Amino acid sequence: MPGYNQIRALCEKDSDLSRTLIDEFLMYYAARQDKTDREFETRISRFKGTLKEMPANWKDLIKAQYIGHCIFKQGGLIKKYLNHAAVKERTSREQDYLRKLAAHPWRFSFAEVIANPVPDFYEMEDVFTGDVYLLYSRSIAQTLAENPVLLWFNLIGFNGSCWQTYGPVIGFKAFTPDDIFFYATELDPAIGSEADLAEDLDENPVRYMVLTAGANYPLIQSRGHEVVQVFGEGLSANFDLGKLKGDFKVEYADPVFKLTHAMWSEPPHSSEAYYAEETGVVALTALTDQGYHEMARLLQKNGLDLPADPDIRIHLPMLTTMEKLYKRRPELHPYAHLFETKKSPATEAMLSNLNQFLALALPYINSGADPDIEALAEQTGLDPETAREAYHQTLKKVREMQKRQ
Repeated sequence: MPGYNQIRALCEKDSDLSRTLIDEFLMYYAARQDKTDREFETRISRFKGTLKEMPANWKDLIKAQYIGHCIFKQGGLIKKYLNHAAVKERTSREQDYLRKLAAHPWRFSFAEVIANPVPDFYEMEDVFTGDVYLLYSRSIAQTLAENPVLLWFNLIGFNGSCWQTYGPVIGFKAFTPDDIFFYATELDPAIGSEADLAEDLDENPVRYMVLTAGANYPLIQSRGHEVVQVFGEGLSANFDLGKLKGDFKVEYADPVFKLTHAMWSEPPHSSEAYYAEETGVVALTALTDQGYHEMARLLQKNGLDLPADPDIRIHLPMLTTMEKLYKRRPELHPYAHLFETKKSPATEAMLSNLNQFLALALPYINSGADPDIEALAEQTGLDPETAREAYHQTLKKVREMQKRQ
C-alpha cells in the first residue's frame, strides 16, 4: 500500500477531477437526463419547515450530494452514462476516472472514528455494516477542533487507495447508532435489522440527510447523569399489590396500575412503572440508566418480570429532532395518559370564558381607557367578581411592565 503522502496526492488529484467533471458537468447532465433534481425536490418537500431553519446554502449542498449518490451508487446512473455520447466526448483521463468510480459504488455511511494515524486520515467503522475503512477528510479535523462528535454521516467513494467524502460532512454531537436505528424503525416498522437499515438508507437517503437539523444538539446531563429516554417491557403474572406497597406508591386508573418510588421517580431519574392487569404487561420508563436499572431491580425483587437492560435507549435530542421534522413526538409512555390530571368541564368552561374576557379587555388596558367590566363579563359568560379581579390583576402586570421599559 502506498504511503500517506502518496495517498494524499491521489486524493487531491481526484478532488480536482471531481470539481470539474462531477460538480460542473455530471450533476447538470443527470438533472437533464433523469430529472434527479426534481426527484430530490419531491422528497425534500415534506421538510419545508426544517429547510427554513437551516443555513441558506444547505439545500443546494444536500441536493448535489443526493444527485451524486444517484449517479454513483450501486446500480446507479453512471453505468449507462459511460456509453452516452456526452461522456465519451470527455478526455480519456476523465473517462478513466468515471470508470474507476463506477467500479466502486458510493454509499452513505454512519460511522465512528476508531483511529487517526496521520492528519486528515481516519480509520472509520461503519456502525451498521461493521466495515472498517480509511477515510481522507479535512473537514473532520476542522469539526473536531471545535466540538466533540459521537457519530459521523457521510457520502463516501473509493479512489483506489482510500475513501473520500462527497458533499457535507456531518458530525452528530448527541446521536448514537441506537438513536439512528430507532429513528429508522419509527419511520418504517418493517426495518428489523441493520441490513434493512442500510438498504433503506440507500433507497431513501433524504430522510436521513434531514437529521442534520439535530446535529448540533448537545448531550444532556443532569446531576451527573446522562439524560436518556429508556423503556423496557415484560410480561408477568405475578402482581402482589400488598407487597408492592412496601416499596412503591401505587396508583390505579382502570385497567392499569402505576408504580413510583420515593427516590428513583424523582428528577433526574423520573422512573415510572406500569402494570396492565388485563394483559400482564409490565412497562418501565426512566430518564437515566441508573433510574431504569434500580427501578427494574426493585420490581424484579417484588416478582415482576422486566428486562435488566432497557429495550429502547434514546437520547432526548433525537426525540426533539423527530418532533421538529415530523411534527409529532414518538410516544414512549404507553399508559401515562391514563394518569394525567384532567380539568373538569366546569373548570374548562370557566377558563375559556376568562380567556375571552381578557381578549376583549386588553385593548382597553393598552389604550388607557376604562372598560365596562360588567358588560364584558355578561358578554363572555364570566361572573362579574371574577372578571373584576382578573381585570385588575392584568392591569397591574401591564403597568409594571410599562414602568420597566
